[in-house]
Amino acid sequence: MAKVFIKYNPFKLETIIEIDGELVPENSVLNVGSKRLQEWVEQLPEFLQDECNEDYFELDFMGTSMDLEDVEEIIKKARKNGIEIELTHIPVQEISNMEFAIEEVFDEIINGPIEELKSKDLQDAFKKALNDEFEITVVATMSAGKSTLINSLLQRKLMPSSQEACTATISRIKDTDDEDFFATAYDEFGNVIKSVPNLGLEDMEKLNATEKVSSICIEGDIPFTSTEEMSLVLIDTPGPNNSRDENHLKTTYKNLDESSKALVLYILNATQLGVNDDSQLLNAVANSMQIGGKQSKDRYLFVVNKLDQFRKGDDDVESSLQKVRKYLADRGIHDPNIFPAAALSSLDIRELLNHPESVDEDLEDEILMMARKLNRNEQLHLEKYATLTPSIRRKIDEQLRLVDDGDIMNLETALIHSGIPAVEETIKLYVEKYARTAKIKNVVDTFQKKLESSKAFEETKTAIAENTERHAQIKEQICKIEEKLNSGKEAERFKNKIEEIDVMKDIKTESKKLVLKHQRSIDEFLTGSIGKEFSKNEAESFIENLIRISRESHSKLTVNLEKMINENLSNIADQLLKEYKEKIAKLIDGLGTENLVFEPLQLIAAELDFGIEKNRILDTATYTEKIKVGTESYSNPERSGFFGSLKFWKPKTLYRDVYEEQSKVSAQIISDEFSTFLEKQNRMLIKEVEGSAKENIKQIKIDYYRKFDKVDQILRNKLKELEIFTQDESLIRAKIAESQARLGWLERINEKVNKIIDIGEVVEV
Repeated sequence: MAKVFIKYNPFKLETIIEIDGELVPENSVLNVGSKRLQEWVEQLPEFLQDECNEDYFELDFMGTSMDLEDVEEIIKKARKNGIEIELTHIPVQEISNMEFAIEEVFDEIINGPIEELKSKDLQDAFKKALNDEFEITVVATMSAGKSTLINSLLQRKLMPSSQEACTATISRIKDTDDEDFFATAYDEFGNVIKSVPNLGLEDMEKLNATEKVSSICIEGDIPFTSTEEMSLVLIDTPGPNNSRDENHLKTTYKNLDESSKALVLYILNATQLGVNDDSQLLNAVANSMQIGGKQSKDRYLFVVNKLDQFRKGDDDVESSLQKVRKYLADRGIHDPNIFPAAALSSLDIRELLNHPESVDEDLEDEILMMARKLNRNEQLHLEKYATLTPSIRRKIDEQLRLVDDGDIMNLETALIHSGIPAVEETIKLYVEKYARTAKIKNVVDTFQKKLESSKAFEETKTAIAENTERHAQIKEQICKIEEKLNSGKEAERFKNKIEEIDVMKDIKTESKKLVLKHQRSIDEFLTGSIGKEFSKNEAESFIENLIRISRESHSKLTVNLEKMINENLSNIADQLLKEYKEKIAKLIDGLGTENLVFEPLQLIAAELDFGIEKNRILDTATYTEKIKVGTESYSNPERSGFFGSLKFWKPKTLYRDVYEEQSKVSAQIISDEFSTFLEKQNRMLIKEVEGSAKENIKQIKIDYYRKFDKVDQILRNKLKELEIFTQDESLIRAKIAESQARLGWLERINEKVNKIIDIGEVVEV
């Protein structure tokens, strides 16, 4: 039996793993580096088994209660595979008001004695990191009750939810804790069309019905959360068949992509499961969930809505949820986070609880009857079916215990049974576990590197001052570094090296691969239609499906192209930085580096941080053909008249086939025309993407040149300041004392920062 110790700090992304008192070696699979626990914890039992060649372990886990729940969940699953892990939790200080403590330290920094820590760039970066938003994308096909669910979360009727007013725009609802909502509507080019204060349902219906409106940004209160720790943003996306422009679909697929960390509420209609074709969306979800470990699974909440429409004796919630699990499993989604819900009931109950004066008597009677149904029918106690962590389960049970008075008409218990509070608590936990910890790390990172750089600078000053016998040599080295830094020849050489950096060849190769992959998905759909002929109505339906699949596929193609280009642009940025660092490193060539008191790079380390032509295709593929539609009788002309009547052997009545001209549509021509059109669209897209990439590369280089020039000047200034410390000790005594005071101040600030985000302090229980 091996004894295992794991300490995990989510705010620093630091993990310490020991086996039998020894740190795991660098080449061990258990050396997880700076990965988030949820990225590797699912493999922990197997990793331990491989590392120790054992099936039984004693594990001491030192970490937050949120992360403990993930470890406990994995240990339960491991038992099914014959791996036994005995878990002991070493509690740590659960830190609250962390953002406030960090803000206090930052105020101290910008009011402190170090001028370079007071820069506007640093202050802007800190504010941006501190005010970071967290997005929740709400996705559904038509009639799933998406808008009603959002309204339930907002506890007011704001989003149009009638069948005729399905969402056609993207709405971005940001939590500002303001009671009144304010909206700004934009067209597809980002131009403001209208601003609406005191936003209400009628205003949203009008904006949603306005053709020019592509997106609406809304600010107001999302009641179940607070802006103190994280600014939540709900993104209401149009269904795949209701998007006003392709950017809507692109936004949806971008947020479903594995590179996104946005939480996704995927709404399913329990009464019409699988009626609407959401296979493309679910395929994207399945692909995303396979990458990134437990967090990728945690960020998808499948809300099974409209379960309050079930009737006792006719429907069964548990068997319906089993159908949902099979429906998702058939699409590659296994062990999903399922949340049964009655969004409309929840919204109505909250309306009656919060604003009883606005509810008329008839609606009040309906709401009370629904509350009675939810309370009395235990099958509709939806919270008990939800995928909840133990801590959330305890919290929901406690909420229920506090409000349950045995009254079958109790609105508060009915609200809990609606399943919506369980969804809200899960969102809050996700934000706390992933988004807030990531934000705090980003906030701290914005100034921690600056602190380290400033500290290194002050230490260099002291080192130079103390090396009195080498002052002349150090001064000469500084002068030579300045000379190289100011050399026009060196600057030209560096510029030429930067200009040679080009990734367009890689971008073109990757673009072709992505387009071919996109084309294959269309070809698979067209393959089944080869040799077929359609009626006009059948052709209409065929092309509608083809358009839908193409739009969805094209949106995914655009997202993947953008992602690929961003990765290449990131590579260019890395190359530029690498080249600059090499340039700075070469400043000390030939200066006898073994005797160098400082390196220039140390001094600036912190500074481097589509429409489809439907009618044309139909016209091209349509042709006329005579089709037999039946038979008709007519009198035999040979039996007419006197002589005809004598021809008794001839039949009096004859029959003939009846034909009529019908329009037929060739599936092959549709396929050929459509493929030609798609090829043209793809060429245009590639041309646009590559052109954009070229411009972005050019701009990145310009921006980096400016940045490097700025850093060069910072280095010059620091070199001049260091030169002062090569003077006579009696002349620089005051400077040394000042530097020592700054160094002491920096060490105290650094200690404060580390104390805020350290989880090492054990809580006595």
